[in-house]
Amino acid sequence: MNNFLGRLQPVFEWIINLATLNLTWLVFILPIAYLSLLLVLVEDFSQMILLLISIIVLSPVLLFPATTALFGVVRKWFMKEDIKIIRSYWKFYKENYKRSFSGGLFISFLWLIGSVDYLYFKNTSPFLNFLFLFILALLLLYTLYFFSDTVHTESKLSQSLKNVLIISITNPVFSFGIIILCIFIIYISFTYLPFLLLLFTGVFVAILSYYGYHKIFTTITRMNK
Repeated sequence: MNNFLGRLQPVFEWIINLATLNLTWLVFILPIAYLSLLLVLVEDFSQMILLLISIIVLSPVLLFPATTALFGVVRKWFMKEDIKIIRSYWKFYKENYKRSFSGGLFISFLWLIGSVDYLYFKNTSPFLNFLFLFILALLLLYTLYFFSDTVHTESKLSQSLKNVLIISITNPVFSFGIIILCIFIIYISFTYLPFLLLLFTGVFVAILSYYGYHKIFTTITRMNK
């Protein structure tokens, strides 16, 4: 029995680490998390637009710095470094706040345009509905790769935004698979397993998307040598 429990101990430790990181991230984005839940529940179009605008306005200030810190911790895990989760999270949060805020202003503006257009045109035709959903999926991929690039490189913001675009389109089939899995995790969490939102959803998406980014980034780096 002791031997069996000893084998399970690393599993329990990883579960605790994942949940701790996810909860820390949620604390830093609490207003946005609350508004996002309301957005899922409301049905009135005008209320949806108001909530959506509120989320996007708050995103550069709250969501982008907090999520960059989340990706910073995930990157350290990929590097197999033993770190203190909350202390490291706060360190990445402070170090990358200005850059995350600046990049968040640009990307949030793209989200505002794409989201409002989708809500406005989604009932006009199936083609437009599919088109805007596809555009939003690409924008989600670009956003997640931006977080990854911010913690992985030290390039200037303008260069980073260009690099992320290149990385997003370098291996479209692989990246499309990554973003479909991320969307699936988010959908399952909101629809069927809401406890995942509290404990694992954010960190699962971060791990998956950073893996995709790092794989493509490494391939491009080797090709350029």
